[in-house]
Amino acid sequence: MLNQQYSTQTNLDCEHVQIKDAVTDQERQAIYQFRYKIQVEEMKRCIPGADHVKKCISEEMDSWSQLAYAELNGQIVGTARAVIGGAEDFPAELGQIFQLKRYQEFDPASKNMCFATKLMVDPRLRKTPLSFRLMAKVYELSRQHNVQFSFSGSNPYLIPMYEQLGYRQIAPGFQDSGYGFIVPTLLLTEDIDHLKAVKSPYLRLARKLINSPAAKQWLAVNLPEAFKYPVGILTSRQDHWNTIKQLVGDPVANLEVLRDLNDEEAGQLLKIGTLIECSREHYFILRGDVCNEVNILLSGQMSVLNGQALPIKPGGILGDIGIMEQTHHHVDVIATEHSVILVLSRAPFEKLCRSFPEIPGKLHFINQNREVK
Repeated sequence: MLNQQYSTQTNLDCEHVQIKDAVTDQERQAIYQFRYKIQVEEMKRCIPGADHVKKCISEEMDSWSQLAYAELNGQIVGTARAVIGGAEDFPAELGQIFQLKRYQEFDPASKNMCFATKLMVDPRLRKTPLSFRLMAKVYELSRQHNVQFSFSGSNPYLIPMYEQLGYRQIAPGFQDSGYGFIVPTLLLTEDIDHLKAVKSPYLRLARKLINSPAAKQWLAVNLPEAFKYPVGILTSRQDHWNTIKQLVGDPVANLEVLRDLNDEEAGQLLKIGTLIECSREHYFILRGDVCNEVNILLSGQMSVLNGQALPIKPGGILGDIGIMEQTHHHVDVIATEHSVILVLSRAPFEKLCRSFPEIPGKLHFINQNREVK
């Protein structure tokens, strides 16, 4: 039986965590309460439809989804969701954002799509493999149902983790009320070569199954834009530098955030960045959004809406600074032109600083942020 009281123990042993399928109403309800604990109580998000009396978060798609959860000592310490179907089964808004009808053309009669979402892990286990174990369970469920296209959506600061799993960006991002800016991503479940290239934790299972290149080959011909975005972990530092150079010219000369770094440090910092897009007249940031990154505008134009519209031009920082510790945005930011943003996420930055401990002291936006606090 699941114990819905949560331990305050600070060190948890990931090796003893069990990954399970939710098969009873009690298990599903415990998952909904865990979502509330993470999203509302911990991350301070305002989630539409959250039940503040029962302290739970559930959605219509939960009624026909498959829920996985991680259990330790009778407590839920993580969860993820797989929703499997055809293009017509999903809400119209999702269908439009992810262009599901176009993907359905690969095999019109099949229900070969999955939305792998609602990944949440107890904060005490976030620097363990538990996230990968939960998503591996979702991947296993997808393969059991012959899913070809596994879609997901990620806050920009989590894209490096999703790329490690095998997902790739496929479109500009969008605001998902309560959850912030979401970047659409796609995993081709049978693309064994890509899983090998990124060293995906899914590879071990995929190697035991039959994998066909048919979906990837069809996608390359019929939706080539799905391969438009470079996969960060497969992009060399020089290629990443060149891409940014095409947008801003010489990065060291034209990006104020790099002004005190030498070329080696600047290259290392830019390499951990993720490039994302925001379409014209779309909100990139809403007041209250969780921030675990620093966002730098590379091309296009955005405006801060704080009583009046204040334009931000390329090179400017968008919103608050969450690269040292999690915070929340205090302004709204909208794209007035189609824009490209460089996202420097907290987890990769922390790893970089272990090799280059002098970098934080040279980044003026970090020092200014500390002075403000």
